[in-house]
Amino acid sequence: MPEYVTRVSVWFYSEGASPAQVISKLTELGFKPVRGAYDFVYEHSDVDMTEADLGNAIIETSNALHKTLSGFKVLYNLDTHLSEGDEDYVPLEDIDAELEETRKELEQIESEED
Repeated sequence: MPEYVTRVSVWFYSEGASPAQVISKLTELGFKPVRGAYDFVYEHSDVDMTEADLGNAIIETSNALHKTLSGFKVLYNLDTHLSEGDEDYVPLEDIDAELEETRKELEQIESEED
């Protein structure tokens, strides 16, 4: 588990880039779409990060995000802090996997009823 995470909230503008474009760009940077208080999470891989390393990582992440979203006409908010044991977000890939399992279970129940 990463020691630090950067969470991002995005506010879209109807005259700006589409949500699909923004999601694509953020995932290319390594952000994961999540369900929860934030829209995306970047998990910093260096678990032995010093305060100076963290400061540099925040600047690099912020600059990359700013450059990537430049011209997209979206607002965003960053929050970097220590990762907590029980996170307040769920990666969308986990939700998708749960939904797929539920679909399979429902299909099996329906086929048994026939």
